[in-house]
Amino acid sequence: MAAPTEESVLPDESDESLMRRFASGSEDAFERLFDRYSPRVVGFAARFLGRRAEAEDAAQDVFLRVFRHRERYDPDRPFKPWLFSIASRLVSNRLRDRKRRPQEPLESGGPGLLDDGASIPEDDLERERLAQTVRKAVDALPENQRAAILMARFEGMSYEEISAAMDLSVSSVKSLLFRAKRRLSRALAHLARDSR
Repeated sequence: MAAPTEESVLPDESDESLMRRFASGSEDAFERLFDRYSPRVVGFAARFLGRRAEAEDAAQDVFLRVFRHRERYDPDRPFKPWLFSIASRLVSNRLRDRKRRPQEPLESGGPGLLDDGASIPEDDLERERLAQTVRKAVDALPENQRAAILMARFEGMSYEEISAAMDLSVSSVKSLLFRAKRRLSRALAHLARDSR
């Protein structure tokens, strides 16, 4: 019987430790980071790009860059902000490219909750409408505010982590988040009035 490997002994190994091992040649460490973060990176990209396939492609590019630039990573700094700084830059580049080269809109990926023609309970319909309204309000934010909000709300990142990911001071991140929340409040104020 083989002796337990480091991977089997440390199931909750830190991201930073996995990156150290990956930089030393452990492909298993990279696979574990990929498994741990790929759904989150896809979700982050999808909130910007809007298309699941494009978001999955973007996430692959993010992890390809992690793979190629593993020597540049400083294991004394948190991994998550480094990863999301790569994701944020890559998504930003894709959005810029999209503006330069507009494409034909893709067909809907299939019937959604509001357009499948089936009988839908009123509560589900109202929740879907609300979710669409919130998504549109978030999508209307300037790119840097949207990135900060998504990192804070969906990724649970601290001001310091967002600061590192966006290469901004903590006070700039706080200001971005304040402005983003104020814009969202204004955009969604009608929802509060309508629910009374």
